[in-house]
Amino acid sequence: MRLFYYTVAAPVLFILRLIFWPFKMLFRFICWFHRWRKERRRLRRADFDEMDGWEFEEYVAKLLVRDGWNHVEVTRGSGDQGVDILAQKDGVSYAIQCKHYAGKIPNKAVQEAYAGAEFYGCDVPVVLTNSYFSPSALELGDEIGVELMDRDELLRLVRRTRW
Repeated sequence: MRLFYYTVAAPVLFILRLIFWPFKMLFRFICWFHRWRKERRRLRRADFDEMDGWEFEEYVAKLLVRDGWNHVEVTRGSGDQGVDILAQKDGVSYAIQCKHYAGKIPNKAVQEAYAGAEFYGCDVPVVLTNSYFSPSALELGDEIGVELMDRDELLRLVRRTRW
């Protein structure tokens, strides 16, 4: 029996492995690519696009809590001084202005976040949006030190907090 295995079966199995290995790798790649495309499609049609402004703020607050932020508090709707969420992470306090827009985010949102952070005494002002920023808003944010989180950053946050 041993002689048969070493002289016939083992070489045949080895040759079969060599023949079918590329097919196995191709199958694995196709499965991975299918999962990757499915994930991209799911994130492209993110559920935060169908929310209104209030729901979006609550959704972002839940994401921040799941991402490990502390003392996450959604401010009241009116009179919030341009800040929708107050939060802390690693001992740094953040004033977050959420913008649920269909178009580009203008300078006004950056200015509101900066003023709101000063009002609440926070260390870092942030504007977080489901859209993208206008070039002038990007320039202003860089100049005055406002952290800008666009749709891509939000999707990364969503992906990081899924379990």
